[in-house]
Amino acid sequence: MTGPTGAAGATGPTGATGPTGANGPNPTATAGFAANTAGTSLTVALGGTPIPLPSAQVFSADITPNAGNTVFTVVTAGRYRISYHVNTTAALLMGSRLVINGVNNTASTIAPVLSVSSYENEIEVNLPANSTISLQLYPIVLAGVAVLISGGAGASLMIVRLS
Repeated sequence: MTGPTGAAGATGPTGATGPTGANGPNPTATAGFAANTAGTSLTVALGGTPIPLPSAQVFSADITPNAGNTVFTVVTAGRYRISYHVNTTAALLMGSRLVINGVNNTASTIAPVLSVSSYENEIEVNLPANSTISLQLYPIVLAGVAVLISGGAGASLMIVRLS
């Protein structure tokens, strides 16, 4: 049979401090968001038409829009996640894409075979310093008019530096 537990002894000396653990992911200071909530009507030309994003803009100091709010310059080089949404009032046979440094980005392109009213995509890409980014609609067959929804995210663009 075991007897009762005795009184606790004195606390021993504090041990040596262990090594510092690895740092967790650091949030980036480079990020931006812009939207179009005004219900803008766009004439979509054969070569593509940039979507203006003048509403609800939030940018770090190293992302700047042009005067038309259609081209966004990213000063800091790095790996970026870029996402976009486009919502129109009617289904259209049009595509959407990002244009990065003047070149259509294939990975970001949505080219539907049937008319749609909502487009969204997200990519990761390495950008050199002073890169430009724009969001475009382009016609699959014929040029036409697209009307973005109003009172909500007719179109939006998010740019976040990952590293």
